[in-house]
Amino acid sequence: MTTLPFNIVLDPMLPQWALIIAVLAGAGFAILSLLRNWKSGIARTVAVAAFLALLAGPMIREAETTPLNDIALILIDESASQSLDNRDRVSEDAAEKLAARIDALGGVDSEIIRFGGEEETLAVNAARQAIADTPRQRLGAVFMITDGQAADSADAADALDTEAPVHILTTGAANESDRKITLVNAPRYGIVRQPVRVTFRIDDLGRDGETLTDARAPMVTLRMDGEEILREAVPVDAEAGFDVPLTRPGQTIIELEVAERSGELTTRNNIAVLPITAVRDRLRVLLISGEPHPGERVWRNLLKSDPAVDLVHFTILRPIDKNDGTPVDELALIPFPQDELFIDKLDEFDLLIFDRYAYRGVLSSFHFDNIARFVDNGGAVLIASGPEYNGSLSLANRRNLTFILPALPAGSAIEEAFRPEVTELGQRHPVTADLPDSDIWGRWLRVMPVTQRRGETLMNGPGGAPLLILDRIGEGRVGLFLSDHVWLWARGFDGGGPHAELLRRIAHWLMKEPELEEEALSLREENGDLIVERRSIEEEAPAVALTQPDGETGNIELRETAPGRFTARIDQPARGLYRAASGDLFAIGVIGLEAAPEFQNVISTGSLLAPLAEETGGGVYAVRNGGGAALPELRRVRGDNIARSGASWAGIAERRAERIETVKDAPLAPALFWLFIIAAALLAAWGLEGGRFTRKSQQG
Repeated sequence: MTTLPFNIVLDPMLPQWALIIAVLAGAGFAILSLLRNWKSGIARTVAVAAFLALLAGPMIREAETTPLNDIALILIDESASQSLDNRDRVSEDAAEKLAARIDALGGVDSEIIRFGGEEETLAVNAARQAIADTPRQRLGAVFMITDGQAADSADAADALDTEAPVHILTTGAANESDRKITLVNAPRYGIVRQPVRVTFRIDDLGRDGETLTDARAPMVTLRMDGEEILREAVPVDAEAGFDVPLTRPGQTIIELEVAERSGELTTRNNIAVLPITAVRDRLRVLLISGEPHPGERVWRNLLKSDPAVDLVHFTILRPIDKNDGTPVDELALIPFPQDELFIDKLDEFDLLIFDRYAYRGVLSSFHFDNIARFVDNGGAVLIASGPEYNGSLSLANRRNLTFILPALPAGSAIEEAFRPEVTELGQRHPVTADLPDSDIWGRWLRVMPVTQRRGETLMNGPGGAPLLILDRIGEGRVGLFLSDHVWLWARGFDGGGPHAELLRRIAHWLMKEPELEEEALSLREENGDLIVERRSIEEEAPAVALTQPDGETGNIELRETAPGRFTARIDQPARGLYRAASGDLFAIGVIGLEAAPEFQNVISTGSLLAPLAEETGGGVYAVRNGGGAALPELRRVRGDNIARSGASWAGIAERRAERIETVKDAPLAPALFWLFIIAAALLAAWGLEGGRFTRKSQQG
């Protein structure tokens, strides 16, 4: 059924194609009739038209409709920043009053829609979604109650798919102020021993982002890993900076906190946190082999296979004072640069390894004294010993080096087969914890007996003899490996063992890699929960002091979930920045975004969403009046009216939508009427064509 204008529809007796042919044929017949005899042709044209009307079946359609009320949407911003300064109460008061005034107008229904976000406010997106869900022919207006801070305000200038005005009602007070600190240059990574530059600025803001200059330079506190480093006054509205010294690998947590401004909205944006991960440019290792032996290649292959390691390797084949008569130009050896290595450039290395080294007059007491000083100042030394560790040529007999050694020799090497075992302490230590296939390790055949003075024994040999001892001296670290048979694992003897992983962990612990620290504290997010983890070689871990985003601090009890690992889970915590402290350990964790845009800018403003209102003819109004809301006057305006808002009034467009209840179709005229017209027109044509009407008038 085809619909024509003026509620006239057609109900043809013929298919559409047949009706078209009939119309074309009738038009042709009418034109020929007019050309032959215009008087009778008019009558025949009327007859053809009546016949075609009979075939088309014109109907008069009558519809019963019911007028529909227009719809006014009230969007309430419930984002986190709306909780500041009682804005949420102002919003509820404004929504309640607005809904009552809309209902009082008559012919308009109000509908309240709430939107928000903990991390950012997507006001424009919320408006688009609400408009899309509302019948567009009934939408009269959109009222958005918000503080005006929208993360998607850049899209506000794009026209919404609506003909209704969008009005912005801001909830902030006229005298609002806020202070914030912003990181300008915030590097996330740096190189160990190379300082990185961090810059920041402090802003005091008033209503609509106005810069306030009425305060003195506020105090800024700088903390590194929870320890206060500096407190200094910094001018407002100016960029400042400092250099961060990265003395160790791993993460360094920088905190900048500016003093609170009197009467400011929130202090959550007075703190800026920057985790900087320091990585070593290259790990420089000096490997000194005292003599060729099967295990020498194990160390060399392991260190050369690591692309992050720069290895310098020397094997001392003869004492410096030995002379066997070989001409110098025929020697295949190079002189050992002991002064260059152990005096001039020792501090350039991260790790010094003595592999089966015995005193042979190459290094002097001054060199050993420099090695001890190197360790005390933060360097690392590993001694992988064999039978040479006992006797007068042992490194343990070098007076300048003795005080950094955790154990001294206690006899000749024990020559018997044994399987290395991880001690109870070693099961908790990251270096030896969870080493694979510990039940089927291959046997070693030699271990050096020692008298342990200090340090942590992580592996044992036969009869509980220490096999691996790690110790801390001053700022540095020392490792003592009391067997030279780790190469048996590399060769697969008796099934072999995890030699590469074990040696890698030892070397990286000595070079202070953070993932191998035996005492560590961390916070992380897991499925929306906050996980507090404490790694320790102690049997019990103390409670952790946890500071929440709102500044409240409480103690969290931990439970052991694995050897050396203690954890606590906080279910669905509030979003924001968390700080944890346990003794000298410090950690931060973030639930949600690290720096939520929601609290970066909190001053109420109408300028960000003003393009949204201007594009639709709406207005922007500051409605806060003390603790309540003062709304603009509401007016009904015609849908095509250009003026939809004013300084003190907001318009609601009249849409005049209707709902069709029933539809009735009635013939435009009965069939007998069309037949009568056809007959009368044909009779008139017959009379005019034969001249009958003319003759009768002449006879009369």
